[in-house]
Amino acid sequence: MTRHSPQRALAKTSSLRERLLATLAQYRMFPKKSLGQNFLVSDQALDRLIAAADLSDKDLVIEIGAGLGQITRLLASKARWVIAIEFDPQLVAILQKELAPFKNITLIQTDAARCLWRGIIDYFPRQEEGKIKVIGNLPYYAAVPIIIGLEEIINQICLLIITLQKELTERIMAQPGGKAYGELSVRLQYRYWIEKIAYLPPEAFYPRPKVASQIIALRPRPTPAVYVQDEALFFRLVQAAFSQRRKTLLNALSAHQELGVSRSEWPTILAQAHIFPQRRGETLSLSEFASLTELVFPRYFALRTS
Repeated sequence: MTRHSPQRALAKTSSLRERLLATLAQYRMFPKKSLGQNFLVSDQALDRLIAAADLSDKDLVIEIGAGLGQITRLLASKARWVIAIEFDPQLVAILQKELAPFKNITLIQTDAARCLWRGIIDYFPRQEEGKIKVIGNLPYYAAVPIIIGLEEIINQICLLIITLQKELTERIMAQPGGKAYGELSVRLQYRYWIEKIAYLPPEAFYPRPKVASQIIALRPRPTPAVYVQDEALFFRLVQAAFSQRRKTLLNALSAHQELGVSRSEWPTILAQAHIFPQRRGETLSLSEFASLTELVFPRYFALRTS
């Protein structure tokens, strides 16, 4: 038993499912479908998640969606400090009681999709060798805003271990040429190394959802996957390329005059990038998007400064 783990709080005399159901019954709490509340009840999946997080007593952990505190307790027994984020006020009231024995947990009631992460972590000075790790089971409706919002503190994060619906993880990890490949794929692969950790069938959760999920790891790259002079332009160009997926790249990009390129100029730029104008955005690799960005940059910069 560590100094952060009260023995009674971590007793494993029953399964994760049994403990969660007992807590729900104790507080007469019913999961809210409107908030995407599906609690992890698979002991095997929890073991995989914790192993992937590779926690130490130097880590500052942000847990998104603390739920009933089942995972929070385990995180607090291994990490230096846990910032537990929960939106549901009913769950927050339960957590205040359930997590009371722990002195290294800060519970914050807020919407993680709209959170100002910089303001939160600035209250928690880290040891020089410390790391910030983010762990969460993210509801489908809020997952993308949460992940993108965390870019605010990406330089201080060393690892994200997140559970998402399988369809969303497929979009995140998709490669050029497939229907799942899109703006989100490019954005996250530009910033992170991404790895699948575990497949979770619907029965790994309570209540049981209709779809499967996956745990994935996102490790921030020390430098982006490709070099561009203007990151904002890179993302604008990617967004433009995917804005009308059924259109050719030439037609899709020509509709965005804010890029500083006229329709008559696009064939030349695409040729210089060795990109056939009749291709579609979903076929372009990160390096091809980067090449286009560099070719567009002088015109975009001239437009912005004129």
